[in-house]
Amino acid sequence: MTEPIDATQTSTTADARRIVELAAATNTTMSNQLLLDTLRRSARVTTRHIRTDFVEVATATAVLGYVCRQGSEYTALRGDDPAWAQEIGRYGTESLAVEALRMRRA
Repeated sequence: MTEPIDATQTSTTADARRIVELAAATNTTMSNQLLLDTLRRSARVTTRHIRTDFVEVATATAVLGYVCRQGSEYTALRGDDPAWAQEIGRYGTESLAVEALRMRRA
């Protein structure tokens, strides 16, 4: 089962355009990092339940990582191979763990 997390290419482009326009209006220098962070926040990811306690999180082109349920916590694992993935945090809900993988810098 896949579960898209909100964002479309149109909204991503519009968000980036608004940031550039705001920077121009306030005479602020834009950084590539700011633009990349905006695009990263708008990234579309899907989830696929491998087992009842193990979920794969991916974009259209790559696997970001996995979310593993351990008791009442959800562990976010970064990497495309579950055997070698790095733990990036433990969260109270599955959606927070998925969001952590989506927002995490590569």
